[in-house]
Amino acid sequence: MKIELVFIPAAEIGHLRSTVELAKQLLNEDDRLSITVLIIPRPSSDDSDHVTPLFTPSQKRLRHVTVSAADHPPDVPLDPQTYMDNQKPKVRDAVSGLLDPTRRLAGFVVDMFCTSMMEVADEFGVPTYMMYTSNAAFLGITLHLQLMFDEERYDVSELDDSVNELEFPCLTRPYPVKCLPYFFTSKQWLPFFFDQARNFRKLKEDKRVRDGGGAWIGGGDTEVL
Repeated sequence: MKIELVFIPAAEIGHLRSTVELAKQLLNEDDRLSITVLIIPRPSSDDSDHVTPLFTPSQKRLRHVTVSAADHPPDVPLDPQTYMDNQKPKVRDAVSGLLDPTRRLAGFVVDMFCTSMMEVADEFGVPTYMMYTSNAAFLGITLHLQLMFDEERYDVSELDDSVNELEFPCLTRPYPVKCLPYFFTSKQWLPFFFDQARNFRKLKEDKRVRDGGGAWIGGGDTEVL
């Protein structure tokens, strides 16, 4: 019986390209394996120009399916987490369409920004593997800021000018506040990153760092690649 993996990357080219390269490496390891990459389009964007060139007809066991964007009133602001959550029914239908008696669904491989899709994987009774496309330091900063917010209501997006540096357990020296990525100081994006961090904490305890700086978290039903 053939084995099917479903990859769900973020639509940005850096995330998508890394996902496709990982998929190709896995396909080289096992002739029984097939991979379908589900493309969730960005709101009001046509991503076909940078998606199609990554896939060629010769890659018979690697295919991609673009999920149609969920309906949403165009004049209503949509935060990133809500947008991703709204795609769950579309992803569920797309995965259901992939299944047949000759193919066993083995799991989901989700991007670091698509962790809410773990709930869809649970519905199919398969494990989730998360591909973390940033480095271990960024992961450590994200987890620490989320923990400070949840336990102490410490909101880094509301820091005043008197705070110049922050201490992070994952770093050897204080980190300048002015060097924090925009995502951590944005009222729009910070809740999204905190939601992702909470999902990361659902993963198991076995942690290690891979060559190239990507973070791995593994063990049990959910893993990070």
